[in-house]
Amino acid sequence: MPHEALVHEIRRFNRFYTGLVGLLDETLMQSPYTLAEARMLFELGRKPRPGGRAGLLARMFHLDLAPVASELAGELDLAPAYLMRVLRQFAATGLVEMREDPENGPPVLALTERGKAALADLEAATNRDLARLTVKLGDRQAAELSDALSRVTRLLAAAGM
Repeated sequence: MPHEALVHEIRRFNRFYTGLVGLLDETLMQSPYTLAEARMLFELGRKPRPGGRAGLLARMFHLDLAPVASELAGELDLAPAYLMRVLRQFAATGLVEMREDPENGPPVLALTERGKAALADLEAATNRDLARLTVKLGDRQAAELSDALSRVTRLLAAAGM
């Protein structure tokens, strides 16, 4: 298959899938969070991030979020300034907080109980929607879809994507 045709097929699939799961909606899963914000919550829920050892004034203005923003921005391929604004918003709304690392390392940025609850709600809504998409698939079709997704992941990862 010529690469132009492959690019066309990938774009066609992307349009189909993003419409199917609502990724182009203003917010994700009728939540107050955009897709990028939901990804940030997920990453922070997966593992707390080391923050800086800033002084009291810097902590008051959330300036110690810079190391976290820089690391997450690279992982999520987002602009650090945008990520920093969202992290500040998360802190102001009680979703994240800086905590002392229990192992005496630098303070870490982690989800609060409120942040964990928001993430759990997002994950439950996502799981419900994906289950709704696949509920009519028989066992063979589900296995075929799983194999196809694994194959796409493997092929694109091997191509350096």
